[in-house]
Amino acid sequence: MRKRVDPHSRAKAVLQGLLLTLGKGVYRTKLVKLTYLTDEANFRFRGETLTGLSYRWDNYGPNAEGNEIVMMLDELVRDGLVTMTARPLPSGSMSYLYEATDCSDPTNLPLSSDDWIEIHTAVQNFGEMNRHQIVQASKSTAPMRDASQYDRLNLRRDRSLTLTDEDIASDPFLQEAVSAALSDKRG
Repeated sequence: MRKRVDPHSRAKAVLQGLLLTLGKGVYRTKLVKLTYLTDEANFRFRGETLTGLSYRWDNYGPNAEGNEIVMMLDELVRDGLVTMTARPLPSGSMSYLYEATDCSDPTNLPLSSDDWIEIHTAVQNFGEMNRHQIVQASKSTAPMRDASQYDRLNLRRDRSLTLTDEDIASDPFLQEAVSAALSDKRG
């Protein structure tokens, strides 16, 4: 069951959760794309993003509207929960490496077990990808394929991923899982 928390704090918790699960420093572009891929997958399954963010196709693929992910990372750095290391590139631009600090405690984050499953799944699927690979993976999603540059991305729920009451009634394993989830919800 999802804990009730304001959307801004929830989005920052997802960013911290991704960094903690990665367990190492990650560059900004990869973290932004990983956050998008996590949200896009969750939306396909549950009809909502984990972070509550909306996305646009900016100059480099999917990015949170208003560059909100970077602004939240800046807040996490100011709060001492994330470190950021800036390095100049040969091109003259900068690269930014983020890492969770020892002050980041996963047990204090307002994330449900379902949220953690989505975070771990995203890290398992995309965490070892290099920058080019994760950019390509993010650009290969249906919302990106259906948009033009600078459009708002239209995330869609995939109804084929939704379990029906009939599906649950005909599968003893699903019945047990639903029963356990309801017990957790009440407890």
